[in-house]
Amino acid sequence: MDVLFIHGNYPAQFRYLCAAFSNNIQNQVVFLTACRNTQQFPICGVKTIHYNIHRGIHPETHHYLHSTEEAVLRGQAVLRSVDVLLQQGFQPQLVIFHAGMGFGLFLRDILPRAILIGYFEWWFRPETTQHLVADFNFDIRLKTNLRNLPTLQELSICDAAVVPTDWQKQQFPDIFQHKLEVIFDGIDTKFFYPAPNNFRSRVLRINNRVSGEQLEFQPDALILSYATRGMEPLRGFPEFMRSLPQVFEELGDLQVVIAGVDRCAYSYPAPSSNGSWKNYLLQELKGKIPTKQVYFTGLLSYTDYRALLWRSNLHCYFTRPYVVSWSFFEAIYCKSCLLSNACTATEDIALKESVLWTTIEDPSSIVRSIVQGVKAPNQLHATIKNSEIYELSSCLDKWKSILDLLIHG
Repeated sequence: MDVLFIHGNYPAQFRYLCAAFSNNIQNQVVFLTACRNTQQFPICGVKTIHYNIHRGIHPETHHYLHSTEEAVLRGQAVLRSVDVLLQQGFQPQLVIFHAGMGFGLFLRDILPRAILIGYFEWWFRPETTQHLVADFNFDIRLKTNLRNLPTLQELSICDAAVVPTDWQKQQFPDIFQHKLEVIFDGIDTKFFYPAPNNFRSRVLRINNRVSGEQLEFQPDALILSYATRGMEPLRGFPEFMRSLPQVFEELGDLQVVIAGVDRCAYSYPAPSSNGSWKNYLLQELKGKIPTKQVYFTGLLSYTDYRALLWRSNLHCYFTRPYVVSWSFFEAIYCKSCLLSNACTATEDIALKESVLWTTIEDPSSIVRSIVQGVKAPNQLHATIKNSEIYELSSCLDKWKSILDLLIHG
């Protein structure tokens, strides 16, 4: 069977699913993406191709419709790429696309007989979008309501719609609930699992991808960790950083490891220091924290990242109500001592008593929780609430069930 995956990133949420299809020699798998460095994460048997958007947003387009025009341009780029594939003899019988960005808008027009499955992450609502912008005014509220236009079209043309968590499904209007099937991306529990018994007695070595140096932490070191794709308000990065002066007053020997990229993946830039929250906050906290005890490592290798989750005395994950990061689930499966803020997005994932909870809007609560967690790391080990929902093997089984129904009836 010819199978086509479409996503702006690579391999993103389709990493394991794509590999499962390519493992079957009867399948020919193509991954269409905007990503240009796919060779950094090759998947055996998967051919990657790139789509090109032919122009940017027209300057006279109403700003309420900027995201819609971007979606149309992506849809057109996908359409052209699929047309080339068809001319080359690749005939997709199954297409799995990342929805909401416009990739699926015109698929039914060029592939009328293909099975189309949309992977839907989010339905924009004013009450959650307020965390993505610095000034959520009435104008932005009206604009937010129109961001779902591409999603509406993609929901209407797909044969099946998948959403990763029950909470994300609840963000969609009632009229679409019957079409949305909850299947998580899958956590590889053969890799993310509790630390070996003697791990804390070893020296922790991780490669700092920002400085190029190898960091070493002795077995008796006190380590506070924070991991994120982007250092931004949505993930509570400013609140985390602003807690550090008081935390260091209580824990003078603390080593803070921040794994992530200096960028905004979802929310708004900082008011100065060229929009970088990292630079802005370091300037704000200058002279208030021992910067030599705060390490910005960039994105760690998976092995180093897991070692950090295993060894850290306390791992922090903060978020506003939005799509929950994989790192939250990975920390739970590693049974890290985990601190998170209680919100609707996270509250139903881990056993409540297994995680240290705080309030992100209360700076003193964050400080108290960090000090408590670092001082008593062995008292709490994060535990997933419904393991079968999130484990990779279970998630792939659910995909198989949906595909069997769509393909064989």
